[in-house]
Amino acid sequence: MIIYSGKKINVRKDEIVLDDGRKVMREVIEHPGSAAIIPFISDDEIILIQQYRHAVKELIYEIPAGTLDEGETFITCAGRELEEEIGYKAGTLEPLIILYPSPGILSETMHIFKATNLVKTQTNHQADESIKGIVQMKLSEALEMVRKGLIRDAKTVCSILMCLK
Repeated sequence: MIIYSGKKINVRKDEIVLDDGRKVMREVIEHPGSAAIIPFISDDEIILIQQYRHAVKELIYEIPAGTLDEGETFITCAGRELEEEIGYKAGTLEPLIILYPSPGILSETMHIFKATNLVKTQTNHQADESIKGIVQMKLSEALEMVRKGLIRDAKTVCSILMCLK
């Protein structure tokens, strides 16, 4: 049963039967899916954004990402978000991993891509975004920031780890 219907998500309440026969309620957030991109400006340098996230009330480092528009493919979404958020088009978008960001409550599937051969264009931030900065750094620096707890966004941590050699 849908208990909330929003612009990007729905929330539903499901009664399910566990393996042992017990009936329990689960709240599920329905999400259309998303794409995230770790952009490489050179072989060992990446671009991150700093964005204020209201849910955690912090300015955080993260890779560009966004929700699929209706009828959009994951790779098309990745290309669109890359250009909107950091002002680059990717010559190559390579699939890295498909994640479930929070499978206990969220139906979202997130496809993470590695972007290379970047071509500078211009940003087109959405009205509801709060991107405060675009930061270029060595992949090794980003890994050190993960180790120090300065990068805590899960998709960003995962993408950095996936790109280590």
